[in-house]
Amino acid sequence: MTDDTTNPVDVEDDAVLDPPEVAAESYSDDETPEAETEGAEDGQPEDDTEEVDWDGAKYRVPKPLKDALLRQADYTRKTQELADQRRTVEQHFQSLSQQAELQQATLEHRVNLRTVEQQLQQFQHTDWQAYAANYGADATASAMASWQQYRDAKAELEGAIAKTETEVRQISERSTANAMAEAEKVLSREIEGWSSELVTKLAGYAAETFGITPQELRESVVNPDGTADPRTFKVLDRLYRAETELAQLKATQAKAQQAAKQASVTPAKAVGQRAGGYKPGLDDSLPADEWLRRRNAQLAKAGAR
Repeated sequence: MTDDTTNPVDVEDDAVLDPPEVAAESYSDDETPEAETEGAEDGQPEDDTEEVDWDGAKYRVPKPLKDALLRQADYTRKTQELADQRRTVEQHFQSLSQQAELQQATLEHRVNLRTVEQQLQQFQHTDWQAYAANYGADATASAMASWQQYRDAKAELEGAIAKTETEVRQISERSTANAMAEAEKVLSREIEGWSSELVTKLAGYAAETFGITPQELRESVVNPDGTADPRTFKVLDRLYRAETELAQLKATQAKAQQAAKQASVTPAKAVGQRAGGYKPGLDDSLPADEWLRRRNAQLAKAGAR
């Protein structure tokens, strides 16, 4: 055998010593590995959050949660409004019940007072000395005791009536205050820019335009049954804003018309002036270039003669 003959043993040894090469995995342009494509666009992962306002603070939350949070906030707001309305109604009916009870008590006191006053009228012109002479000392003492009892009862009933009327008035005032507070809540929600300053403006507008007094305007906020009624202020606000905007528009149009009128007027030329605005001939008031131009014109004219 020659040296160029291949030795099988040598081939096997080479196969053992040199393991087969693993071909590198290749991908087409459309088959880029998922791990390599993530975040490839713009170099940053896609932002799937949105900003939401919650209790006066701003947060970034996943988009699906934003609508849920807004629905929760709307539900909370409506629930609170319903609770406020229910509390207002309960307070109103409680006030009505208390007023009815007190008015019934006042009515009973007045009936009893009328009866006592009728009994007292029997003693109005009594001559106690003559009464004692006619009926004796014991009968006179008993009659005078009855008279005094009726007087005391009259004073007691009058005091009870005055007290009850005071309580009824206080309950009515509280009911009115509650109704006005409820109207204030409604107006602050439904009228843009609602404030004490706007109330003052509307009150002045109502007085000047319609002759409505502040007391009448105040009373218009409360219905006869003691519930809130903000309609008067709503109407006044719309009218006030409309008339204010109309007045501003008229003022702007008047200024524009005045400016256009002034721009269309061409001032008349002063006597003795030319188009350039200077007096004819040489004058020390002329600018240097104008004076020199006119002087040269004079010299040229004189040389041409």
